[in-house]
Amino acid sequence: MKAFQHIRVSGPAFERGKQLGQLAKQQIIHNIETYKALFWEMAHVKWDAARNYAVQYIDVIESYDPEILLEIKGISEGSGQDLLDLITLNARSEVITNLAGGDIPSDGCTSMAAVPEVTKHQEMLLGQNWDWNNKVKPGMIVLEIDQAPRPKILMVTEAGIVGKIGMNRAGVGVCLNFLGTSERIVGVPIHIILRGILNSSTLPQAVGQVARMNRGTSANYLIAHKEGEVLNVEASPTNYDVLYPEKGWQVHANHFIGPRSINLIDTARIMSPDSHLRQGRASKLLDKFESNIDSEAFQAIFRDHAGSPDGICRHGETQPLDLGRSMISSTVFSIIMNLSQGTFVLSEGQPCENPYDAYGFTSAD
Repeated sequence: MKAFQHIRVSGPAFERGKQLGQLAKQQIIHNIETYKALFWEMAHVKWDAARNYAVQYIDVIESYDPEILLEIKGISEGSGQDLLDLITLNARSEVITNLAGGDIPSDGCTSMAAVPEVTKHQEMLLGQNWDWNNKVKPGMIVLEIDQAPRPKILMVTEAGIVGKIGMNRAGVGVCLNFLGTSERIVGVPIHIILRGILNSSTLPQAVGQVARMNRGTSANYLIAHKEGEVLNVEASPTNYDVLYPEKGWQVHANHFIGPRSINLIDTARIMSPDSHLRQGRASKLLDKFESNIDSEAFQAIFRDHAGSPDGICRHGETQPLDLGRSMISSTVFSIIMNLSQGTFVLSEGQPCENPYDAYGFTSAD
């Protein structure tokens, strides 16, 4: 039995949201209750304060894409949860970053992409370890969305959040790394942008989904297409930079690496100094495979423990002298997408201890 429930929804935006709300009601409730606790534990932000702050994102989401807001409204009705709770869940990164003043630990995600020219079977590969608080794990699902005429989506997400890490039928895939700057504005939430990317059919269109409005917080979007190209978009709330892989592969952790970053106050780098080792370590290991990179190579790198407990594969431990660090993130899942085939493999928790299960599109075209 696969670790993550595979849920399929279809139809107009409100209806597919309602379906999801009904099918994943318990996971959605779990996620809302989990973030109520995490907001307080991590930043002393009460849920009522988070909800009050999140109200302003309703208009932002509608301006970005009214269909996405309709889907969230459907999730609210189907799950029986208040709409503002769902808005707060979808804007959770922005709410906690802005209300906590940025003094929170980032995740520990490490993302990689390799184009066909450097892969063993000439395939477009994209993947990452998604690292966060282990309490969210029971609320994770694999979600397949049939949203014609937009591309079908297959992604891993926290139930109730409309955009996350995954791919679509048009061949676009996306991974995410949290970044941090001192900028504080109200803009499009990270998870709404991820859905915009997954609604896209081409790489230029996907980059445009990041760039076309100011963003609620900083993030890195590693975006690839089955035609064999990848672009890495480092975005602050009001600016962005695009990196093209010179060697045919790209690695990204949790600090800015692009040339425009010199003028930024990189707060995630300060809070997560392990990002530098993960960036360098994954790059070195990937480079050793030269033109023989495959899914097994990605898996081997995602199992790496150099720098433990702050390595690529993370188990949530803290060192005795980690003064002031309330949380070391844990690998919640590891995913490797084969965009050429339109499939991905997914490991629940640490890939060093758990197998990768295969997932693919199941709904008919």
